[in-house]
Amino acid sequence: MTSPRITIVIAAWQDPAGLAGTLESLAAQRESDPEVIVVSPAGSHDELAARFPWVRWAQTSPDDLIPHQWSRGMAQAGGDVIALTTAHFAPAPDWVSSLRRAHARLTAPAIGGRIEPPRGGRAVDWATYFLRYSAYLNSDRERTVNDLAGDNASYKRTALETNRDLLRDGFWERELHRRLRGEGEDLVFIPEIRVTQHGSFGFHRFLRQRFQHGKQFGRSRLRGQGPALRAVAVMASPLIPAVFLVKILGRVVRSGRDLGPFLLALPVLLCCLLAWSLGEACGYLAPASPGRSRRFHHGSVIV
Repeated sequence: MTSPRITIVIAAWQDPAGLAGTLESLAAQRESDPEVIVVSPAGSHDELAARFPWVRWAQTSPDDLIPHQWSRGMAQAGGDVIALTTAHFAPAPDWVSSLRRAHARLTAPAIGGRIEPPRGGRAVDWATYFLRYSAYLNSDRERTVNDLAGDNASYKRTALETNRDLLRDGFWERELHRRLRGEGEDLVFIPEIRVTQHGSFGFHRFLRQRFQHGKQFGRSRLRGQGPALRAVAVMASPLIPAVFLVKILGRVVRSGRDLGPFLLALPVLLCCLLAWSLGEACGYLAPASPGRSRRFHHGSVIV
C-alpha cells in the first residue's frame, strides 16, 4: 500500500471537554490531508465547528457507547486506512505520518501504537489509564501482539470490509482482533505511533461504562455455550478484580515508575474493577440474542 489516505474517527461526548485539544493536535498535521470524523451525541459543536472547518461531524444516540460511535464513524469513512481515537487523547505531532508510513511498509491489517499516561491527571484519569492501558508501560519496541487498544489503533479498509459483520453492533476491537489472529494475520504494535491521555470520563460515567463493557465482554466470551459453563463463569466472576489488580500491579512494578499515581488511583481502580466484574457476570447470565443487535446502515460497504 503506497501512501494510503487516512481517515481518523474520534469518539466524543455531549460535553466537548478535551476534544479541542485532540483537534488542535491534528490541525498541525493537516498538510497530509487526513479525513477527520467526530462522532458525538451532540452532533457538531458550533464553536469547534467554526475553529476546525475541515472536521466532519456525525451524531449518535446519547445511549451509545464508544464502540457504537466508532462504528458510526467508520461507516462514513472514505480512507484506505481508518484510525481510531477518542476526545481524551492528544495525538503526537507525527501521528498521521507515522500511521501512513506503517501501513505502507507493513501488510498487517491492524496496527496500533503507544498510549502515554496522563501526567498530572486526577485519580480517575490514572485509574482509567491503569485499567485500560497499563500494558503500554513496558512497550518500547515494534512487535507482534495479541491485542491493541482501539483508542490508538488503525485498520486497513479491506480488513474491515471482509469482517463487516463484526461492526453491526458497534466496533468491539477485541472481537476483530481475535478473528484476525485466528486467520493467521498479525496485529503490530509500533511505539512511535503515540497518543497521550489528557483526560477521562468522570467517576460515575466511567463506572457505568465499565459495567456496560464488561457485560458485552461476558456476552461475547461464552456465546453459544450452555448454562452449566455460564454458571461456573458467574461463580468465578468475584475473582476478576483480584486477577486484574495483580496483573496491573505487576506491570507497574516492572516498569519501575508511576507507583505513586497507582496508589493515588487505587480506590477508584478497585471500584471500576468491581463494576466490570459485575457487568461480566450479567453478560454470562444474559447472552445476546440475534434480535438484540443494533445494525447501522449508512451507505458504506464497511457495515
